[in-house]
Amino acid sequence: MNSFVSRLLLSFVLLASCKPGAYSLPVSFNEPPGIVFFKGSWKDVLAEAKRQNKPVFLDVYTTWCPPCKRMAIEAFPNPKLGAHYNVHFINYQLDAEKDEGPAIARQYLVGSYPTALFIAPNGDLIHRAVGYGGINAMLVQADHVLSLPRLKSTVAKGDKAYAEGKRDPDFLKKYIQTRQSLNRPISDVLDAYIDALPESERTTAQTVQFVAETIQSTDTKAFELLIANRPSLLTTDSAQESLLQAIFRALYRVVRSDFERAITTNDEQLLEKVIVNSERDATSANPFVTRREAEKQEAANDYRLTFYKRTRNFARYQTIAEPIARDQLMSQAIADLHEQDSVIAMRMQTAESALPDSIRNNPAFNPPMKKHLISSKVARTLNEIADTYRTMGTSAIHWEPALAWAERSVRLYRTHTLLHTFAQLLQKLGRIQDAVYAQKEAIHEAEKEGWPTHDYEAELADMGRN
Repeated sequence: MNSFVSRLLLSFVLLASCKPGAYSLPVSFNEPPGIVFFKGSWKDVLAEAKRQNKPVFLDVYTTWCPPCKRMAIEAFPNPKLGAHYNVHFINYQLDAEKDEGPAIARQYLVGSYPTALFIAPNGDLIHRAVGYGGINAMLVQADHVLSLPRLKSTVAKGDKAYAEGKRDPDFLKKYIQTRQSLNRPISDVLDAYIDALPESERTTAQTVQFVAETIQSTDTKAFELLIANRPSLLTTDSAQESLLQAIFRALYRVVRSDFERAITTNDEQLLEKVIVNSERDATSANPFVTRREAEKQEAANDYRLTFYKRTRNFARYQTIAEPIARDQLMSQAIADLHEQDSVIAMRMQTAESALPDSIRNNPAFNPPMKKHLISSKVARTLNEIADTYRTMGTSAIHWEPALAWAERSVRLYRTHTLLHTFAQLLQKLGRIQDAVYAQKEAIHEAEKEGWPTHDYEAELADMGRN
């Protein structure tokens, strides 16, 4: 099935899922990837490193090496490593026993596996690390390479030229790449680069791709450029499809980055900017769905709830969460929500009939809540609010309404996580026998789902001692 049909089906399913009255959380279709490895020859890698002015991270491995296999399974898919290595390096893998591998392994005197080589764009070795020490060790390793004097001296020259007013596009592009390779902010320089380009070059695919690769914040001209130059969701051109994905990932990344910064600095003004820019991103991403004001407000409130929870501002959290739980989520009849589940499931089944069996039969395409999309969404939102009241509340004034919300969530969609919250609230309120029963039910559901029960069982033992 071609990408045009895939996107139409996606849009149809999204449209079918938009039901008024069901509190919806912002949805992302792609999590940030792990380490992305360049495809091509060693000559191509070095050329790409020169083009982007970045060092190469070269993973030299063999197919028989146990630590290499562990590294591939554990480290390379890790989002933190991906966020770090994809920004600062051109990543490449080389089998030391195949194709170009033996010659390059000899060139850099590789004798143990895995070996990580950090190589300058001209082919010079910057740093070598042998073995696999875990994800944190790889992050430390990358930071060490980026702190080496030979990289710092390059950016110092650029700092001086930029401060003196140098603004030609070629210089700015290399300066951006060098600063980013050292994990330094580049938003003002990237905006200066956009301004320095002739107007005819600002919206070319090459420029937009570069901006997508380097953008760091939503509060920039770079963000405006990506929003304005997003290819159509219906494009069938492979180059435009690739650009569409690059923009999607870039905007997702900077919205999340600004949101995390707002939380870290407890900056409510930045939070509100994030909400506005996230909505602009969502609106531009899908032309098939017109978002109602209620949906926009729901998405905004989800950001605010997360912000106030993580900044430990329970008073502000309550002002948003309680009306949502009381007036929106608790007011909907369970039978009505289950009826909506059935309607959505039928629409999705119709839409999915055009998909190949390889997709329809994939477990990832058939999560347990698939037949309960509306009720499970309401249940999980109630559970999230109830659990926050449990952990941040200080008395029965907070825990009593939370218990009602948790009980409703279990009636809507029975899972071990929802039962666990219910049990914990019962315990908070001194209803130990009821808490023990609910905790046993949580353990039973966890066992059915193949979920580890050790922590639940330890909590159950503590309940029994009270």
